[in-house]
Amino acid sequence: MDHDYLESSSSLRPSSSRHNISARQPVSCEPCRHRKIKCSRTKPVCDTCQRRRCADRCVYRNVRDYEMTNTTTSSNDELLSRISNLEQLLRKHTGAKVPGRAGEYSMASVIPSPPVEIGQISQLSPESFISENSHQTYASDYQTPLSGGVLTSTSSGNVRYEPRSSQWTSVLANTNLSIETPSLESQEDSNITSGFPFTHNSAPLTDELLSLLPPTQQCDYLKNQYFAVFSPLFHILHDPTFHSQYAQFVENPRSAPASWLAILFVLLSLAVTGLEDDDPVLRDLARGADPCSNIRVLSRRYREAAMKCLAKQGVFWGKHNVQSLQALIILIYAMGHSQDHTWVLLGMTYNVAIALACHIDPSTFNLDLIQCEERRRCWAGLMMLYTIQSTIMGNPDPTFRTSSSVKLPANVNDQDISLTAIEEALPGPTQMSYLLFKFSLYDLTSQICRETFASSEPSRSAIQNLDQQICLAQESWDSRYIADSTFETLPTHHAVHLHILQAYAHQLFLLLHRPFFARSIIGLEIPNESQIRCIASAEALLDIHRILSTTPEFRPYMWYTNGLGSFHAFHAAAVLAVALLMPIYRPQYRKFRGVLEETLGRFEKMAGRSKICEKASRILRFLLQSLNSGAQSRREENSSGREDWLETDQLRLFTERLEPQQWLGPSNIAWVSRIL
Repeated sequence: MDHDYLESSSSLRPSSSRHNISARQPVSCEPCRHRKIKCSRTKPVCDTCQRRRCADRCVYRNVRDYEMTNTTTSSNDELLSRISNLEQLLRKHTGAKVPGRAGEYSMASVIPSPPVEIGQISQLSPESFISENSHQTYASDYQTPLSGGVLTSTSSGNVRYEPRSSQWTSVLANTNLSIETPSLESQEDSNITSGFPFTHNSAPLTDELLSLLPPTQQCDYLKNQYFAVFSPLFHILHDPTFHSQYAQFVENPRSAPASWLAILFVLLSLAVTGLEDDDPVLRDLARGADPCSNIRVLSRRYREAAMKCLAKQGVFWGKHNVQSLQALIILIYAMGHSQDHTWVLLGMTYNVAIALACHIDPSTFNLDLIQCEERRRCWAGLMMLYTIQSTIMGNPDPTFRTSSSVKLPANVNDQDISLTAIEEALPGPTQMSYLLFKFSLYDLTSQICRETFASSEPSRSAIQNLDQQICLAQESWDSRYIADSTFETLPTHHAVHLHILQAYAHQLFLLLHRPFFARSIIGLEIPNESQIRCIASAEALLDIHRILSTTPEFRPYMWYTNGLGSFHAFHAAAVLAVALLMPIYRPQYRKFRGVLEETLGRFEKMAGRSKICEKASRILRFLLQSLNSGAQSRREENSSGREDWLETDQLRLFTERLEPQQWLGPSNIAWVSRIL
């Protein structure tokens, strides 16, 4: 217990008792005394206040100061009456011992001081996941606005954001009650069992979780696979920090927190999806005869292990930190690429991020630059996932994005970020470039969906404006990726990133111009601008799909080509199939037909590892067979003197199946053999 605090409390007692008790004046300065931290007691400014950059508030008060303050406040009858009422409520509801008269308070005692954080060991530091090696973080080390809050943490690593209005330490500052306020750690109940989705007693032991990991050699291999292929596409982690933590884990596996183990399992889940069918590691980890089935089994097994780690930590009943948030975000990303439903987990993850104050720019808190960037990456990645989900569910305008003031992550490589400085990146793409470009693209997707999904037909000017924005985005990619080099000299992962960005841009062109694509397709002699744009984008998308699926250097990215890449290619194939029925594109019939047959061959070859390709190949084969039947009918009709290219009703059926709402994601489309 702080003796200075007791001495100052005794100095505030009524004058009748002051003659009987020898009151000593405080020897610590006011900021240190209120925060119960060590004061060097040097004058005029103590070393502690100089270090905390609050020298202007460093004052030493004596008994006479308190007496003068009491004199000035005695005339404030209304304020004293309110304090008296508060005392009565405290006595009634808490049984706390408070001074008998409101007049015994000084003015300083009723003005809330900055919130006090109890000296708990913090796990906000990225250097280590071992709590004993973490540095301490105090709320008093930084200044926040009156409406702000603080981050509190426990020795177990759980972090919580406390708005200032909810802090008892702010309400009861400078009173005897402040020392009786329970800490965050004392509020944690290790026996909480909410029953959803796991009870606490069902959480596995650390040894059980470690037994689910692959052997060290295979674990190293998969970890490296993740950072070579997946991390640059969805760059949430700070790579040097994770590698340092992984080295500690190898030395002492049982020291790793459950939240960090969850990250490791999610990385393994993603990494196995990038393995080749004949990869020796895949044969070592799975015993099945079918490599595709082995990959699905391993990926799901590691995702389930990650959920068990999060359950052990207690994430599902309010115990969380930045590591558990990173695990949840990457887990949702992995599930999305496996075509699993994620909206329930996504909603929970959003609320975990709010509880960690990730919706507030981390510069508000006393965090180093690595911690700030990790939080910004989490928020940016979560907003991307939420925008995709909201758009697919028919809500293209998520208002929560505009209410956040969080800055975007810095467009630099991880090696350029230290605890105290961020170096300016050299020209060219960085590890963060792709994620930042996709972030802006998803914003553009929301705008396009608002226009095309409206009850009224979008205006031509609105379509042209959004078309121009997509073109400007493509130019920005070229200036970043290939301004100082040729496409052939780009590193493999950057070349893949550029292909994926361009494919997504063409997907947006198809969604944007759909309302005008099928206009006047019968008897039209000159195609309109939207038709030209759609045909060009469909051809470009299928060409990108061919490059990604046939280039040997791009084999590690087949998990993307098998998934979302093939879905976009199927969208393009459906557009070309409709173009084959339009009289105006009769001269390109042979060319378009050849492109579709090549695409069908790729879909059938990839069907073993891709549910999307399996379903798309059946539908595309049906389309081509229908076109053959239509061509035979047209030859017979032409021989009898009829000039109809195809019945209007059948053309309308084809074009109705191209409504943009059906092509936002694989879960939106009606996967039946007679889709067209």
